[in-house]
Amino acid sequence: MPLVVLLALTTSIMVAVLLNRNSVRRSDAEYELNSYVEEHRQRGVREILAVWLQFTAQQDFESMLASDGTAFTLDYSGGRRLIVRLLPAQGSPVIDPEGVDVSQAAGTVLSPKLQREVVQRTAENLGARATLLGRQSGPIAVSLYDAPAEVIRAMTRAVLMNDQLAEEYTNQLIRRREESEAIDRPTLISMARDLEIPDNQQTQLAALWTTLPALWRARVELTGPGAGGRDEVIGRYEAMIFIPREETTSPLLTGSEHPSAWFLEWRKLDEGVGYTPIPGLGQQ
Repeated sequence: MPLVVLLALTTSIMVAVLLNRNSVRRSDAEYELNSYVEEHRQRGVREILAVWLQFTAQQDFESMLASDGTAFTLDYSGGRRLIVRLLPAQGSPVIDPEGVDVSQAAGTVLSPKLQREVVQRTAENLGARATLLGRQSGPIAVSLYDAPAEVIRAMTRAVLMNDQLAEEYTNQLIRRREESEAIDRPTLISMARDLEIPDNQQTQLAALWTTLPALWRARVELTGPGAGGRDEVIGRYEAMIFIPREETTSPLLTGSEHPSAWFLEWRKLDEGVGYTPIPGLGQQ
């Protein structure tokens, strides 16, 4: 009798193991299938956005944006809808020395080594708020009209390494911005000269600011029919996009041929979890 019980128990365990293996295999297969579908969905979304950028980047595309930043919506097969919003992103400083794009216009007065040092010191000056206020990649210059005062102050301190002089320069720059005075390179040089900032640092400071931002954050939402015929979100994504705006800006490859060339970063937003980076995208 004990032998019969033992055999029955052994058989039950073996059956359970086999069923579990089959369940795991089905789960693995479903995961691989879902990953494949999601990968191609994201490639398609990036391609659509890249084509739009290709034909609008050299235009005054800001005038095409709705008040909430909506760039375009696209309805296509299966009742799906793609909504793309563009928001200014160059008011944030680069806080990762390895992520700064040293090939941009600032390189004429800021060497790659100095750019990385300024980025490192800027992050240190911002302290615990660096992650909140900063970005991981792109050109060193920030949008003069979008950057918070503490960002301007931190970047100025990073160049001058003189707190009192940096405070005076920042206060004057903020005052000019608030009074809607025209700010261009000669104005910046003149302002720095009046504060008796050394000549080399005058040009270095001027290279930190831009009034024609090239960095934009894209918020992308894909919806489609769900259970009960009601629309539901299929995917949410966020991208950091570099859009050339000046002749001195390095040209990009056309979006339709190399859609990833437009994107410095691309992330999938998982519901209730946060941003999950897509490995390899945007890495040149």
